[in-house]
Amino acid sequence: MKDKFNIVVKTGKQIAVLFVAIFILGVTENSYAQDRKIDTNALISETQRQSKDADKISMIWWIPEEFWRASFEQSQNLNADQIEAFLKVLRPYIVIVALDGEMGSLGGISYKSKESIQSTMKIVDSEGNHYSPLSNENIDADTNNFLSQMKPVFSNMLGAMGENMNFYLFSAKNQKGKSILDAKEEGKFSVLMDKVEYKWKLPLSSLIPPKLCPIDDEKLNGTWKFCPTHGVEITKKICPVDKKRYANTWKFCPTHGVELN
Repeated sequence: MKDKFNIVVKTGKQIAVLFVAIFILGVTENSYAQDRKIDTNALISETQRQSKDADKISMIWWIPEEFWRASFEQSQNLNADQIEAFLKVLRPYIVIVALDGEMGSLGGISYKSKESIQSTMKIVDSEGNHYSPLSNENIDADTNNFLSQMKPVFSNMLGAMGENMNFYLFSAKNQKGKSILDAKEEGKFSVLMDKVEYKWKLPLSSLIPPKLCPIDDEKLNGTWKFCPTHGVEITKKICPVDKKRYANTWKFCPTHGVELN
């Protein structure tokens, strides 16, 4: 049991280093998730929001499952079963990393405590329902243990800023058992922190396969419904093998068996 625990802690710390390195530097390679290439840098950009106030150092980072998977897949120490085990621990939660600081007249930064941020933070879903962060008592012990291994790495790599970056977890489902948000489905949500609203529109384009303009086959953002050049509706999915078009209700090419874009 002790050896198993040591392996989990060692692997968790390695993932933490990778996680923070991705946060700071981005990644040099795209990752494969669910058999499709994901631009991890684009995903990072889409999931982070920052305050527009020049006197504040405030940030919200929503970390969907797709980012965790892409990060884990870059670790040479994890096989598919281990990756799924980590995802199973995180899957019941919406994971938010937040930082809230105010810059003084001489450049010093005063950061708010985790407790202070947690007391004002809310997630607002597409129907206007508000959700509060979970207390530690309502978070699984394995999840708390995993995320706690991130904190020292944050501090070591980012100094005072890292010390004041904290995780805030929300239940992934509402009282009716329905997912509060889905990174790949149409919708919207926002995070409230100290009366400031940070908004997201879904799905995230970095997770959606690109579409082709039916006129000139230009590759377009997968979340777009119309070609911005020609104004025509993008109503067909494309086979990546022979470029034939199929109805949007189809998921796979009937000839090649590959997923349609």
